[in-house]
Amino acid sequence: MVAQTQEADFSTQWRWVLGILSISGLLLIFLFQQFDWSALIGLNDLRKIERFVINRSVRFVVNDVLGVLLVLALFGKKKLAVIAIYVQILGLVFLMIPYVILKLNYPSYNGPMINFLHRLILNPLLIYLLVFFFWYQKKNRQGTTL
Repeated sequence: MVAQTQEADFSTQWRWVLGILSISGLLLIFLFQQFDWSALIGLNDLRKIERFVINRSVRFVVNDVLGVLLVLALFGKKKLAVIAIYVQILGLVFLMIPYVILKLNYPSYNGPMINFLHRLILNPLLIYLLVFFFWYQKKNRQGTTL
């Protein structure tokens, strides 16, 4: 899964720990995707749509954090984790916020656009794309550093 390289910022042991933690966390988030985070933090008196938005937002942020840990585990470079954080912030602004606005203004609408955003929100697709991009760049540019 991970290999120690000269340019890695983290030791192989820490990368294994981060990898196991991130993959386990992503698996748990997937398995317990119907978990009510709003009830856990004591927001039981909210409307159904508000609870829905809170639950999706928490899941989005937790997936992002675990995805950044996965990038650290796979590549061991802090600067790649920073890039992943920037991409996740862009995902928050350009995916999560429009999704929340649409769900709050049109709670009964469940058309193709909202379904597409819903899948992007619930699955850490941006991180998966980043992992592929970082791997591809590392494979094709062994002599240069990122």
